Amino acid sequence: MSTDKKQSLGKTFSLVALLTSASKFVGLARDIFLTKSFGTSMVSDAFNFATLFTGNILVLFGGLGGPFHSSCVAVLTPRKDSGECGRLTMQLLVWTAIIMGLISIAVFFLAPYIVPLVAPGSGDIVQRERLWQETTSQLRIMSPLILIAGLVGIGCGVSNTYNQFFWPSMAPAVASIAMIIACLFVDPDAAQRDKQGYLLALGALIGAIGQLLVQLPGMLKATPTFKGLKVFASLEPGTKEYLHMLWPATISTSIGYLYSFVDAFFASTLQEGAWTGLITANRLVQLPLGVLLTAMLVPILPRFTMQVAEGKIDDLKVELRKSLNLLWFLALPMSAILLAVPTPIVRLLFERGQFDAHSTALVTVVLLYLVPSIFFYVARDLITRVFYAHKDSKTPYHVGLCAIGVKLLITWLMVRQFNLGLGGVALSTSLITVFNLSLLSFFLRRKIGRLGASKLVKPVAAMLFASLACALSTAYLYRLTSPTILQFNPGLLGQGLSLALAAGLGGLIYLALCYLFKIEEINYLIKRLRK
Repeated sequence: MSTDKKQSLGKTFSLVALLTSASKFVGLARDIFLTKSFGTSMVSDAFNFATLFTGNILVLFGGLGGPFHSSCVAVLTPRKDSGECGRLTMQLLVWTAIIMGLISIAVFFLAPYIVPLVAPGSGDIVQRERLWQETTSQLRIMSPLILIAGLVGIGCGVSNTYNQFFWPSMAPAVASIAMIIACLFVDPDAAQRDKQGYLLALGALIGAIGQLLVQLPGMLKATPTFKGLKVFASLEPGTKEYLHMLWPATISTSIGYLYSFVDAFFASTLQEGAWTGLITANRLVQLPLGVLLTAMLVPILPRFTMQVAEGKIDDLKVELRKSLNLLWFLALPMSAILLAVPTPIVRLLFERGQFDAHSTALVTVVLLYLVPSIFFYVARDLITRVFYAHKDSKTPYHVGLCAIGVKLLITWLMVRQFNLGLGGVALSTSLITVFNLSLLSFFLRRKIGRLGASKLVKPVAAMLFASLACALSTAYLYRLTSPTILQFNPGLLGQGLSLALAAGLGGLIYLALCYLFKIEEINYLIKRLRK
């Protein structure tokens, strides 16, 4: 890879990482307001169950890296300078709106029948019916999010094709701000609070509309037009290719999405608030993970696609290994810190208002089982993009399809047989991620030959050792310094300072060890900081 290309990729990575970080931190603020207002309660469970059908679709399918975005980039990139691009973009928008609109309508009318199947609930019939009614009410309000998800995905794809990254990266922040505003209207009185779940649903809907509106400048780059277009009578060549890629890519993404339904089913049969606890822990993990993956996958997908088109498979393998190393280099210390001091982190971020010590304990247990999956998760998502670059979305689909039954079996064993409760649900997620990565790596090797994985052993082993040192030192330093700091200031300032000191020193130990081990990524990081 030339120096100019490396610098270009690095700049794009940094820009997308910065924008995505800002958006993710606004999302964290949203979660803080939401948990403060409703804690881990029936209302928050209902909202998160409704989000499973709607908001999750917007995040997974409508965001950067989703099937609509990836398929759109694949068909528009080679045509972006041609006269057919405007017609193609318009036809993609129309067909996507029709497909997703029909699904939205179906969910609205079928909500009362779907909810009890996905969330059977726990306790007596009165408690379960309260949960079902609240979830159905919120789900119907939020059903248009399914339509919006497809259109947002197209907007992200068009913007990415024309190297526009600002609004695709920042758009989720618009939705988060709407949710924060909705939480400000929640009545603090407990009796009224249980009747105000609709505010969360309205906030989610308004936020999604805002997320779509900010995509319009990017969409206009392709100059979408109906001129010379026969929307239904004749499909543009790119539209046929788009639909051909979209179906298996959507199903492939849906496989991971279906795992959430398995988790929701088992979590709903546990204690009240279990589903919210699982969601909160997952979002905490997704904060660093989402930044890393989005920042890497957005600029790397067009590069993978171009290398495949030019037949430069050896360059593709080198790019894949370097990307994996960089992702692991950044993800491992974050994982180490989350494992070292999970309770203080959860307490600092969320324990206020309706989110009490019981809620903190609930989320902490999930974190301990979920964090180890980060290492495998980033590799799985990156390798999946290599298949997309080959216009092969069927392999990830078949791997994911095979994993559904395995996921169901593992979760049943963890929850019902080993009685691990909510921790068992989280552990099954980590185990199924390892299963998926193993199968994808096997099939990728069959597609492009040996991946050169042996070249990853030495740096990864060094990073794992440095991460272990980071975790142990962070835990020790927190136990050593926090009692003194919290004695002078037991509030948020004292908690934050204790964590920052321990995590900061732990992170420095990680970097120092990586430097001593001559990990290549440390030099990249130093160069970026100097610039």
